[in-house]
Parts: sequence; C-alpha cells; structure tokens
Amino acid sequence: MLRVPTIRAIETREAAAPSSWDLMVTGVGLDTDAGVLVSPYLAENLSAVFACVQIIAETVATLPVVVYRRAGDGRAVEPQHPVARLFADQPNERQTAPEFIEQLTAHCLLRGNAYAEIRWDARGAPAELIPLHPDSVAVLRVPGTRRIVYEVADPDGGTRRLLPEQVLHLKDRTDDGVVGRSRLSRARETFATAIATERFAASTYKNGAALTGVLQTPEAISDATAARLRTSFDDIYKGSGNAGKVAVLEESLTFKAISVSPADAEMLASRRLGVENICRIFRVPAPIAGDLTHATYSNITELNRTFTTHTLSPWLTRWEAALRRSLLSAAARQNYLIEFDTDLLLRGDMLTRFQSYRIGREVGLYSANDLRRFENLNPRTDAEADVFLAPLNMNPEQAGQAKG
Repeated sequence: MLRVPTIRAIETREAAAPSSWDLMVTGVGLDTDAGVLVSPYLAENLSAVFACVQIIAETVATLPVVVYRRAGDGRAVEPQHPVARLFADQPNERQTAPEFIEQLTAHCLLRGNAYAEIRWDARGAPAELIPLHPDSVAVLRVPGTRRIVYEVADPDGGTRRLLPEQVLHLKDRTDDGVVGRSRLSRARETFATAIATERFAASTYKNGAALTGVLQTPEAISDATAARLRTSFDDIYKGSGNAGKVAVLEESLTFKAISVSPADAEMLASRRLGVENICRIFRVPAPIAGDLTHATYSNITELNRTFTTHTLSPWLTRWEAALRRSLLSAAARQNYLIEFDTDLLLRGDMLTRFQSYRIGREVGLYSANDLRRFENLNPRTDAEADVFLAPLNMNPEQAGQAKG
C-alpha cells in the first residue's frame, strides 16, 4: 500500500490557487494592463473561449481508449486489461469515461493542469480515478531532490499529500517540467481585452438607446413636445427589456434609418478580432468554433482535417503519454500501448470512405472482413472473406513474365 513519507521541509513550486468559490464570487484572477481581471470563470463567459474549450474537450471525450499488447511485429487489442476496463466502464462511481475525460481536458485547457487521484487495488492495478479540482491542488518539491508531492485541499477541510504514483497529472506546456502553465496566463492581455470589449458592449445595450434611425419633421416643435417625444422613445427603445417594440409616429413625423456609427463599427470589429485571437490561442479554426465569417462549403472539410491534425492530435498525445506513465509500470510499458481510437474522426463522408476502402481492398491492404469491421458489421464466414487481393501486374510471376 502506498504511503506518503514524513517530509520535514517542502519548497512550494506552485502556490495553491484561490478556491473555486472565491474565483467565482469575488472575481479574483490575474491582473492585466487592460484593468480587467482574468480567471477561468471570467474567461469562460466569452463565447469564443467556451466554444474552443468545449469542442476540444467534447471531441477528445468521444474517442474510445484502447489498450494494445505488442505481439511480434504487430499488436493485439487487450479489452480485459485493467486500464481498458476502467475506461470502457467507469473510472469512478460518479462519472462515465467520457465525462471524466471531458472534465480533465477542460481543466487543462483553462488552468494548464488537470489532476486525478489513482486508487490501486490489492493486485497493483488501477481500480479508480478520482478527479481533483486544480484550484485545490498544490505541487510541492522536496528540497535537495527531484521528487515532488501533491498537496490536496479536501472539500470538508484539511489537506493531505499524495505521491506522484498516486496522481494522474495532465499538463499543458510547462516552463519547469513540473507544472503546466495555462494559456490564460500566457496571453492574459488578449483575454482581458476581449472581456473588456464584451463588458463595454453589454453596458451599451443596457444603458444606451439602441436606435436604428431618427425622427424628422419639417415643422418646428416646442420644447415640451420634444421632451414628450424623447420620453416616449426612451420608454420604447431604452433597455434590453424593451427591445423590439414599435413606435407610433405622430402627424408629419418621418423615420430615417441610420447606418452603424463608426464607434459601433469599431466595437464590432474589436469583438470579431477578439474571437479570432482566442481561436488562435487554442489552435481552433474559427469556423469550427462557430465563427462562420470566413467559412465556405469547400473549406469546411479541410478545416476539419486541420482541426484533427493540429488541434486534437497534440491533446491526444498528451493524454496517451500521461496514461502510460501513470497507469502502467515500467515493465508493462514495454509490452502495452494506450491509444485513443481516432477512426471516427478520420473516416470522412461515406463516398470518400468507400472510395478509400475500394483502393485499399484492390491493392491488398484490407480483406473483406477488415472493411466490415471498420463499419461495425458482423464478419463474413466464407473462405474468401479473409483473402487479400493483389493486382495482376503486382504478382511476382506475372511481373517476371512481363519483364521477360
């Protein structure tokens, strides 16, 4: 059974962050030159941040975790391996595997680190993974060594320490090799500017008169009439609760539509630029995050490939490396692999997929049962189902005759 040793002196590598409740209620966060505090809770109020985090975390969570055993020059699926069973069923009693993976991925995207406590059974196999909120975990270093421990603040009060062997630690890019640094802290001014722009827009809609035109009359009107008209239009237009009401024009009044003011146009451009900058930080193509300004029918497929290759692949690699390091012993890592099955992401549309199947079948890359397995169909039982085809011009005998 693992046991945390007594440590007389511990040097803090990363101080414990404020509690989740403090961050949410008091707005504690990172100071910025824009005068706006930045925290995960405030940043996720931005639709671009929420969309980027959600699309990455949800997509990673949809992919099955597969354990392979090395077999000669190939490998074989091991569905009964303890790690495979853990992710095929439930990592803990409260979460399914997709929920667990989505939570830890989102933690890492917003805070730079994600933690889960590993509980081992009597045989030394991982039996449960309990997620830990990053705000409740501090990483401590044992002076004079390269060893670290994790200090966890429990919700009921008190703290406890866990050894590295007891923690699954997923981290974003790190500066010291110990803890990851969040993208919010690396690009805090970008997020602060976007938050400030959204607050300015909200204040404008709340307090300003959202007019789409002006009232004109060729006749002179008294101050009392002008005040009455102003009050009437304020009652109709001012405030978000009155948006969409219709004004009734009196006598010779006419309505003249006005275009977007330069200030409003600049605010809209700033908001759009904020979306693009946030997508750039998370490496998510803007159309994938819901900004279809520059999207076309022809580039959506290519953007999906870009998203899979340049956005998801790094996160899947982080996950796979962290799972192998934390859940497999040094000896087991020589014989087993843990990977996410990305087949669903790479399959493409039905026509493209079937065309690639035909090519793979004709050149002898796949058998008929291989293709049926890709489509989740039952295998054929005839003798030809597992035969690999080869073009005649690639047959060694035919090639020799043609050469002669």
